[in-house]
Amino acid sequence: MDFGIQLATSSHSWKVVKRAEEFGFTHAWFYDTQLLNADMFVAMAAAAMQTSRIRLGTGVLIPSNRIAPVAAGALASLNALAPGRIDFGVGTGFTARRTMGLPAITLARLEEYIRVVQGLLKGELVEWRGEKGTHKIRFLNPELNLINLDDPIPLHISAFGQRGRRVTARLGARWMTAMRSAQSAIAAIADMRSAWREAGRDPGTLYATAFGGGCVLAEGSDPSAFPPRRNLRPSSTHTARSTADTSPLTRAIFRTTAAISCSCALRSRS
Repeated sequence: MDFGIQLATSSHSWKVVKRAEEFGFTHAWFYDTQLLNADMFVAMAAAAMQTSRIRLGTGVLIPSNRIAPVAAGALASLNALAPGRIDFGVGTGFTARRTMGLPAITLARLEEYIRVVQGLLKGELVEWRGEKGTHKIRFLNPELNLINLDDPIPLHISAFGQRGRRVTARLGARWMTAMRSAQSAIAAIADMRSAWREAGRDPGTLYATAFGGGCVLAEGSDPSAFPPRRNLRPSSTHTARSTADTSPLTRAIFRTTAAISCSCALRSRS
């Protein structure tokens, strides 16, 4: 089992990521939420330059934020800075789309986007539907080593529903989900394993990432003084507590993550 962190992307996220690497975390995932957070690829590039082991992933990239050739170029550029340490996490978008008053994109649009990005990263000639119809495109000068197409960039799909999980299984992608409670997480992974088998794949090869959120309070703060926000579902407001209560190990993980956040906050102020 691997343990990673997910970041509401800041221009200074590299400080948190560097500290997480020192603590032994294996992955750092960056939000792609314009109007709320800093630019994901800028933050990832800074983290790539300041670390040497931790994997850096788009967590998750929103297709409508940039056309597929641009996304492929950004991922390949990061792969040159951190060879073999980049992960391509992608989803239909919720928060990032809502900031602009838009709904999530369709699964069909997501799948088409993935096809183009992955094809380009493999160095293939692909058909891309852009302005004025369909165009055949590829990276024009990979031999100059301005980017890295040699080290693979694994695909991770964020899929909370059954249809999305089956797209994930069909594409043979790694799976990402959110833990709203221990019970819902267990049910979700059971369905994902079922989808994996339906697609003719060995469930034992499935790589799954489950995100659990929390809030770091100041030392001595009383958690009961911070009631759940009324506009959030009960399952969302108690994610951290219910997840942490599942075992001593998960409680230790939350404490370590809190230590990372507090340490980096203090460093940035000094």
